[in-house]
Amino acid sequence: MLENTVLQKTLAGILGCALSLFAGTALAFTLIPENLSPSNTITEATTLEAQVQPIAGTIRTQLLSHRRAKGPQKVAQVGPMLAANTHADSRSDFNYLAAAGASGAGSGGGDGKSLWISAVTNSLENDFSRTAFYGATHNLLAGYDFTRSDKYVLGIAVGHEASNFVTTFNAGNEKTRGFNINPYFAYLLSDTWSVDLILGYGDFDTRQTRTMGTGPLTTVAVDSEFASKRGFVSTNLTNVSAWGNWRLTSSLGLMATKREQDAYVENNGFAVAATKQSIEQWNLLGEAAYGRGNAETFLGLMYENTQDPLKIEFATGAQPANDADSVLLTAGWRHFGRDLTANFLFSTRLAQEQISEYGFSMMLRIDL
Repeated sequence: MLENTVLQKTLAGILGCALSLFAGTALAFTLIPENLSPSNTITEATTLEAQVQPIAGTIRTQLLSHRRAKGPQKVAQVGPMLAANTHADSRSDFNYLAAAGASGAGSGGGDGKSLWISAVTNSLENDFSRTAFYGATHNLLAGYDFTRSDKYVLGIAVGHEASNFVTTFNAGNEKTRGFNINPYFAYLLSDTWSVDLILGYGDFDTRQTRTMGTGPLTTVAVDSEFASKRGFVSTNLTNVSAWGNWRLTSSLGLMATKREQDAYVENNGFAVAATKQSIEQWNLLGEAAYGRGNAETFLGLMYENTQDPLKIEFATGAQPANDADSVLLTAGWRHFGRDLTANFLFSTRLAQEQISEYGFSMMLRIDL
């Protein structure tokens, strides 16, 4: 009996060493638990805000676009976009006017229309091992807006949205495709203050895969797909002032977002119930821009606080940070032509312990 026990332990040790060598040279073997969650049950806590903010931010940029004054006569090149108005004087060569067409340049009135297109990409990474994933969200937006007053702008934007994430926490991936439609409105309250309202609705399809261990050296891919819809509302109170070649922008904003996901069944028979998620967030923005000629550079900071963040909690062990606060740092360059405006922006998210985010956006607008 003793000899059999020793023999069993010896064989077990030899087998263990052989498996370790094989795993290290061929598979970097790690035994994957069988109870890993589908990808979206983890990513949804982070990606909802990351999907909505580029859309709302792009439309805000469009609403606050402006024209630089041209020449010593302070004759404004007025476009149809609403922005706060600072009258040109001896200490300012900026003239921010309410929406007006080229025929109303310098008067603050008249009809105005514009078409614009924007491309936005945001990379996102979660480096906490139990929820780790990385990837990017891409948005292609096109919009049209108009005004028949010096007080308001009314418009609508439509977009195609795509996101791709590698979900390392379950050795899988998640891909989402869909379309969104976003009406928006802005109103000039005074020479320096404006308010805007942005609405959004989107419809999406998601395909995802996770990996389950079926034995010491064998795994199987578990696939699933489901539909979801998303809505949001964003409103901002904005002040724009100018001093010489400097333009200062500040705003206080609120945003509420809701997503509804259909129930689905993975191809291994595991059923996932329908879910509803909602978050509320307020933000405070400050931006300084310096311009000469037909261009300006700018630097901005936006503090964001989520009132009811979607949290992930595990029964035991290390827990994710679930940060409710963050700071978005932006920098970029704008060009102002007579009928064409271009905007290029880089961004990065700060003050989050486990989440990294970087973005780039480009917008072109044609005044009709």
